[in-house]
Amino acid sequence: MTTGGNAPLGSICISRRAIASLASQAALQSYGVVGMAARGYFEGFIRAPARDPRQGVEIRYEGDEICIDLFVVLEYGTRIATVARSIADTVHYQIEHTLGLPVREVNVHVQGLRVSNTD
Repeated sequence: MTTGGNAPLGSICISRRAIASLASQAALQSYGVVGMAARGYFEGFIRAPARDPRQGVEIRYEGDEICIDLFVVLEYGTRIATVARSIADTVHYQIEHTLGLPVREVNVHVQGLRVSNTD
């Protein structure tokens, strides 16, 4: 858990799970994202695209700042670098704006590409 701030009646603690859920939702709403993925190749082989989207998010703390790693599957045919930058910017903004916590970095790991429409 991380402290989001102190209030007159006590402190506010935000769990990693809450941060991961918000980051996942922000990533999934980004253009070109098909879904979240498991972290590594072996893990991805056992569990294809993650059913629980938080499985595709890792949260680390460096001092008072948050570092977020996202593992995503993108739509085939999109510009990977552009979509990844858009995801990172969206997640960074959503976490800082919604939770008021400083974000040091958002790393986007593209775990695969998927063709959604074969027409």
